[in-house]
Amino acid sequence: MKPAKTLIFALFLLLVACGGNAGDTAVPPETANNTGSLFYILQEPRRQALMRYDFADDSSQPLFEVPLNAWLSHMAASPDGSQIALTYAPSPGENEIQFGYSSLYLLLADGRSEPRLLIERTAEQEVFFNPTWSPDGQQLYYSHVTPLDEAAFTFSTTLERLDVASGEMLEVADNGIWPRVSPDGRSLAYVHIDQDSLLAELVLAEPDGSNPTVLVPRDRFTTLDAPFFSADGQWLYFSAVAEQTSSVTWWERLLGIEVASAHSLPSRWWRLPVTGGEPEAVTTEAQVGQYGVVSPDGRSLAFSAQSGIYLMQPDGSDLVQLLDLSAADSLSWTP
Repeated sequence: MKPAKTLIFALFLLLVACGGNAGDTAVPPETANNTGSLFYILQEPRRQALMRYDFADDSSQPLFEVPLNAWLSHMAASPDGSQIALTYAPSPGENEIQFGYSSLYLLLADGRSEPRLLIERTAEQEVFFNPTWSPDGQQLYYSHVTPLDEAAFTFSTTLERLDVASGEMLEVADNGIWPRVSPDGRSLAYVHIDQDSLLAELVLAEPDGSNPTVLVPRDRFTTLDAPFFSADGQWLYFSAVAEQTSSVTWWERLLGIEVASAHSLPSRWWRLPVTGGEPEAVTTEAQVGQYGVVSPDGRSLAFSAQSGIYLMQPDGSDLVQLLDLSAADSLSWTP
């Protein structure tokens, strides 16, 4: 990974002034048949909260109010919705700067618990991000940034897997980010970043990272991220930028850093068969900070963005806004 010279400053700007206005909107008629819960990270000026939206009563409730000067970068609810994996940086102390160097935590989804440390950082500039669960809820995938030379601000990035019960860890792929597991647990999709060009490619592999196959090469899009599978496992969706629209680097995007809206990366949803082929555009409007999920019954897709949370059909039709708020690039939909 190349040096990220502006990372600390950009993190500081985001932590003290992340934007957005919150407010629930009435559920459109097209969404009336959806059930279950959506977990998301609400971002308001000087406030972050882990929220759960219930389709049955069209309401959101906070599960964890992030303390002042703490930082919640990403989250993933377990398949049964009972607990949430968090990449979280507690407050470093009063009047101290929060740089967003996060550890991996677990939080019970009862609305009363505090995050429990799962994997602690061993270096000051270490970062965990993008957790995702296996379908059986037994394993957690995540990306892990470790410093090579803290003085020079250089790092290595590894995609890893943790067996939650035993604590056994496996290195899955170098320079791998945005992991997602297929519904049957037999395939792993992730984004591989070329260390020299910093270009992104979409990879499909075995759950342990073996037999990787590039589905979308690095020269196809300016950048891509946030893949997820269709309910039947036959399609891979991903967010991609077809033209250069920003100077933001991939490590700023993956950590959720937006110094200003003029330097963000608006992207659209695309999909292609897991067997390979030419990607097809699913949406026409570009959004910033997208992250998508499929409903438990497979009939709907949801995605979070800085402009809100949206629902659509798997082919991109019937796109409606569910919640009018600013959400981080993390979203989970559980029964």
